[in-house]
Amino acid sequence: MGFDILRRERQSCRAIALAAMLGAAIITPGLAVGAAAPGTASPSALVPRDALFASPTYSELQISPDGQRLAFLHPLDGVPNVWVAPIDDPRAAVPVTRFDTRPPDGFQWSPDGRYILVLKDVGGEEHSQLWVANLEKRTVVNMTADPAVQTKIVKLSKHRPGEVLVGMNIRDRRYRDIYRIDLATGKRTEVFRNETNYIDVIADPDFNIRLAVRGNIDGSSTYMRLDPAGPSELMTIPLASLRNSKILGLDRQGKLLMFDSRTSDKANLVAVDIATGKTTLLAASMRADIVDPLFDEASGALLATREDPLVSEWTVRSDDARAEFAALEAAVAGPFKIVDQTPDNARWLLLETVPNRPDRYSWWNRKDRALVPLLSTRPDLAQQTLARRLPVRIASRDGLTLPSYLTLPTNAKLGDDGMPVTPVPMVLLVHGGPWLRDDLAFDPQHAWLADRGYAVLSVNFRASGGFGSDFMAKGDRKWSETMHDDLIDGVQWAIDKGVTAKDRVAVMGLSYGGYSTLVSLSFTPDTFQCGVDLAGPSDLVKQVALMPDWWTWQRPQFVNRVGDPATPEGAADLMRRSPIARVDAIAKPLLVTNGANDPRIFPSQSEEIVDALKARGKPVTYAFYPDEGHVYAKDATNISFAAIAEHFLSKCLGGPAEPYGDDLAGSRVELKAGAQFIPGLEAALGDLAK
Repeated sequence: MGFDILRRERQSCRAIALAAMLGAAIITPGLAVGAAAPGTASPSALVPRDALFASPTYSELQISPDGQRLAFLHPLDGVPNVWVAPIDDPRAAVPVTRFDTRPPDGFQWSPDGRYILVLKDVGGEEHSQLWVANLEKRTVVNMTADPAVQTKIVKLSKHRPGEVLVGMNIRDRRYRDIYRIDLATGKRTEVFRNETNYIDVIADPDFNIRLAVRGNIDGSSTYMRLDPAGPSELMTIPLASLRNSKILGLDRQGKLLMFDSRTSDKANLVAVDIATGKTTLLAASMRADIVDPLFDEASGALLATREDPLVSEWTVRSDDARAEFAALEAAVAGPFKIVDQTPDNARWLLLETVPNRPDRYSWWNRKDRALVPLLSTRPDLAQQTLARRLPVRIASRDGLTLPSYLTLPTNAKLGDDGMPVTPVPMVLLVHGGPWLRDDLAFDPQHAWLADRGYAVLSVNFRASGGFGSDFMAKGDRKWSETMHDDLIDGVQWAIDKGVTAKDRVAVMGLSYGGYSTLVSLSFTPDTFQCGVDLAGPSDLVKQVALMPDWWTWQRPQFVNRVGDPATPEGAADLMRRSPIARVDAIAKPLLVTNGANDPRIFPSQSEEIVDALKARGKPVTYAFYPDEGHVYAKDATNISFAAIAEHFLSKCLGGPAEPYGDDLAGSRVELKAGAQFIPGLEAALGDLAK
């Protein structure tokens, strides 16, 4: 949720025709439509859960500053860790971290390539610790060394290669002071005491803090110059533009590079002179927010920008790059991101979406314009028949276009119109945020559900990010109302297309998606047969009022976008849109899960609605994980919950389910309610206790 704080046509005639029938143009290179032979899958033919829900084998690839090595996440004893390999031999990698419980949240090379900096919390509470791996000494040191402190990397710079600038909330849990840390010794020096309660700072490559960000009561953010004569206002980003305006960096000359939607609906790429405030447009958005710029490593020239209106697409911004991008787009398997490039400017590292396969990393050799596949993110799935999401556009009842994604079951028999000959059960899978979005990248949940015989629909409802400020703002204070209407319109679209039938739909989601699940069963109980709520808030009054200290800076955004629990009218409106207030309307089976350390959706939110349903004799199951946070990080957790959810959905919608086997083992799941409502679960839990 905000609680979670992301071409050219080259298709066969059949794919284009199917796209038209679906109400959308499929414009992804190589994204063809196909299905396995019809028939009902037996449990032995199902793609194993542990292959789908284990962490990717390779992810987060990054090229070292000298261009000689790759760093990436790869499992070590079942836990993703940071590994380093020669750039042309990733399978010769060696681990540089040995975390044995939770994986890193992210990592970066130091500018001189001597260190890798890792951010990782302890148990899902999101108090990120800064770990520094010394590649020469083969040591890994926790530079934060306090599980109650949250650390943010503010700046790394080739001009200060042996240091890092960080923000840490040691003195005040609400706000961060700024420290310089020596990467070799761990010595920490305070360089900026944040007594003005700025919510963020911007530093130049010499570690001079040039800008600070003030959060305003109306949800906007004001950027202040920190001049010797005193702070002065540079610019204010209004609430409507806040989510798609983003600072990318500040150079030594005081030029600020950023995505900016202050004067337009969509985010453009601009440069701002912080001395004068003059804004220079570098690239205007075309159809959606610009989300990635590509600069030439040697000259610094802007080559292209990426947007994702439905299918990720690049806009060439330099005539010198036009022929190269034409060759690249003709070579790739599907939509792609350029995630890194070598310092000598000779190769780009791509992450490609591959039809019916997991995403893969590839090299683009610029000199001979050749695409060279490097690694599948999930090689264990390479030989499996996987469904692939199709991009579709759905019209809302009030005339909005909702960019959405449909996955059809791998065993569905399709008619000439591309739709199932017989309607199939469907799961509406709702993203979190709500200011996040769905896209076409590989998603194990889509692959899993489609393998089990379900169609899967993900709708980018109003308030989703990436489609401009206006599309997001249309969701302000519309939780359970027009935001939910968009989801219902998506379900009706699928029924009208013959994908599913009105009595064969379930709903599932995480965070805001969990809230949508609860809203679906309490506000529109006749539309859904059951729901799976992963860490969804049931009480919006408590959700907005009871934020953790380090969320203080976000509170004005929630008050203005969701509602204000501090006023009687605001509290009444929030409660009106809370599922807990409509618990009597819930009649269909509900599966709930939450982690004990979740700092965004406290477990009490789940407990409250579970207890209310139990008191009314309603069918509710509650799977609790005492060692997890908001987004489950452990493979054993994700596999075990998938096993529980799969059997729950099988009873609800009738799809096949892989036997539990030992998929509950290794996790610390506690069934706090309703194990008896899911087939075989009590027996599987009993086997664990033996």
